[in-house]
Amino acid sequence: MSNFLNSFDISGYGLSAQRVRVNVISSNIANAQTTRTEEGGPYRRKEVVFKAVNFNDVYNKALGGTAQSAKYQDPLNEGQFGQKVNPAIMSVVVDKIVRDDSKPLMKFEPNNPDADANGYVAYPNINPVVEMSDLVEATRSYQANVAAFQSAKDMANAAISLLQ
Repeated sequence: MSNFLNSFDISGYGLSAQRVRVNVISSNIANAQTTRTEEGGPYRRKEVVFKAVNFNDVYNKALGGTAQSAKYQDPLNEGQFGQKVNPAIMSVVVDKIVRDDSKPLMKFEPNNPDADANGYVAYPNINPVVEMSDLVEATRSYQANVAAFQSAKDMANAAISLLQ
């Protein structure tokens, strides 16, 4: 039963990670024209870095035990040549949010209050097309996690109805 509940947790981690990504992309789009920040200078684009984690370790840490309920069994004999295979059940977490330190876009606007001595204003190096494609990708990933969660829920309901 616990293996079955793992699918809900894995989908939950995926939903959470994609939500963070959507929030960061939204922040990038909202600040595409921000020329002044508290740090000084224009807004800097941010990007989310994900990390795959062995879900069995996360699961056991949460339970405070060492049960190997999600032990990998190598059903395809991938490790037959002595190669170590990755655990079958991997989840995703947000590892870090990194700042893009690429050079800002310089536009000649001598009347702008943020213009330098030569009349150039530093704008964030944010491409709206790239941000929108990242947003669509994050949204599709979020929808895929919702679909996986719904499928697991439907299987649970079908199993319960078989027992009735």
